[in-house]
Amino acid sequence: MKELEICWNITARCNQSCNYCHRFLNIAENTYEENLKILNNLILADVKAITWTGGEALLVDGLDKLLAISHEHGIKNKLITNGKLLTQDRIINIIKYLDNITLSIDSTDNEINEKLGRGKEHYSTIKNILDYIKANDFNNVKININSVANRYNLDSFSEITNFLNNYNIDSWRIFKFMPLREKAILNSNQFSITSKEFDKLVSQAKLKSNIKNIQTRVEEDMENKYILILADGSIVITENGIDKTVGNAKIDSIKKYI
Repeated sequence: MKELEICWNITARCNQSCNYCHRFLNIAENTYEENLKILNNLILADVKAITWTGGEALLVDGLDKLLAISHEHGIKNKLITNGKLLTQDRIINIIKYLDNITLSIDSTDNEINEKLGRGKEHYSTIKNILDYIKANDFNNVKININSVANRYNLDSFSEITNFLNNYNIDSWRIFKFMPLREKAILNSNQFSITSKEFDKLVSQAKLKSNIKNIQTRVEEDMENKYILILADGSIVITENGIDKTVGNAKIDSIKKYI
C-alpha cells in the first residue's frame, strides 16, 4: 500500500490573500520548541518525506533549523511557497536542505493575479526565482509547479504552459478549483469550473508542454493522498469532504495513519 503524503501546514498565516484558497484559517501557531517536538515524533515514526506548507511556510521563525534537522535525518524536504519571501539569499541558505521546491503560479497576467488575490507582482516574482535557479544550476533540488485551474484563468491557461516551457520543471500539478473549506467555500461560485472544462484544459496543457510529469488534483485526491498536520499540531484527515481531527502530532504518533 502506498504511503500517504505528510503535509505540514506549519502556519495558517500567509503574505498573500488568494480568494480561492482552501487553507485552514485562524489556527494557533506552535512555538519553535513545539514544532521541534512534532518533527522528532515524525522522525521516530520513520516518515520518509515532509511537504512543508501553510499558509506560507517561510513566515515561520526557525523553519530553516527544522529543515536542517529533517534533512540530517534523511527525510526528503518538499517546500511549497508562493515565492514572495524566497529571495536569492534565502535560496542559498535553505536549498541545501531541500529536495523539492514547489512554486505556485496560476497566471502570467498581472490583472488576473490581482483578482485571484496573489497581487500584481506575483508573475515577476516567480519568473525571477526560476531565472535565478536556472542560471545557478542547483542540481540537488527539483523544481515543481502548482497551478489552480479556475474561472479566472480558464481562457488563458496556455500562457502558463508557454512560460514554464522555458525552464527545467520536474513536475507540474494542476489542481481543479476545490470548494473545500474557508475562502474556497465562500467564493466557490466565483471560481468553480466544470470537470469537462478542467479535463480540456489539462489535455491542452499536456499537448503543448515539455514537462513530462503533469499530474492532476481533484476533490477526491484530497482524501487518499494526504495527511495534514496543522499549525497547532492537529492531525487531520479528510473523509467524504469533511476534515476530521484524529490526534495531535505533539503527543501522538502519526505512523498508524500513514
